[in-house]
Amino acid sequence: MLIQGLFRPLEKLTSRFGGGVGCGSVGVSYLIFSRSLMKTHKGAAKRWRKTANSFKRGKAGRSHGNSGWSKNSLKVLSGRALANGSQLNRLKRLLPYH
Repeated sequence: MLIQGLFRPLEKLTSRFGGGVGCGSVGVSYLIFSRSLMKTHKGAAKRWRKTANSFKRGKAGRSHGNSGWSKNSLKVLSGRALANGSQLNRLKRLLPYH
């Protein structure tokens, strides 16, 4: 409701010069509302999850081709891994809203 009230004076102004809101050359700069939003990196969002103070990911190398491996070596690959300091700085940029 409030936004519609803001555009009413501009509708009257642009109707004098032909066209609706934003169609004429007058008042176009007033109609552009821009916020600089950072984009989420979708590849990183699928691989990393946010914890309280860091990010966690699954470990690689467990999906196929590991027949004949010892149980101990497969146990090392199970579970999750936390991000280290250098990864953490990059992940804060890639995942700004997580």
